[in-house]
Amino acid sequence: AHAWGTLTAPRGVKLLKHTAGKTRVLSDDEESRLLAFASPALRRLIHAGLLTGFRRQELVMLRPEDVDLERGLITVAACHAKSGESRTLPIGEQLKAVLQDALSVRGAAPTVFVSGLGKPWHPVGVTQVFKATCKRASIEILSPHVMRHTFASRLTMAGVDLRTVQELMGHKSIAMTIRYAHLSPD
Repeated sequence: AHAWGTLTAPRGVKLLKHTAGKTRVLSDDEESRLLAFASPALRRLIHAGLLTGFRRQELVMLRPEDVDLERGLITVAACHAKSGESRTLPIGEQLKAVLQDALSVRGAAPTVFVSGLGKPWHPVGVTQVFKATCKRASIEILSPHVMRHTFASRLTMAGVDLRTVQELMGHKSIAMTIRYAHLSPD
């Protein structure tokens, strides 16, 4: 009733806080099915999301100059990071292959990842295509943010310390990273 504007809280009465729901991650089976039903363009984006933990906006705005295959580094530009701070991650062999593939098909696009039409992805378009692919793969309808949670969860389960996970995720506060602590083997 308060949200609808039909009820106001009396003075001194605090509204209930919204509690965060369970952090959803992809199982190995769901990942396989999602990739099997994804177009090649979306498959590249999903692989990159699972291997970097980048936010949707960070993925679609990634520019070729943000990728240094020689030195094995990929950077989120400060202007595209939610925190407003750039961050750099190492590029492993799997991510290198995904990035090389993406760079080879992008044509003259200003971004690394392009849609099936060869145009830069739009964040809303990514979400729509991702959700439709979930539906075709008979997976609960999820947002692309599940890739980020999956990346962090897998790091934590592999024993990576929370401080490192925080840095890779670009969390300003360790409090954001703590949600993954229960997954740590230690």
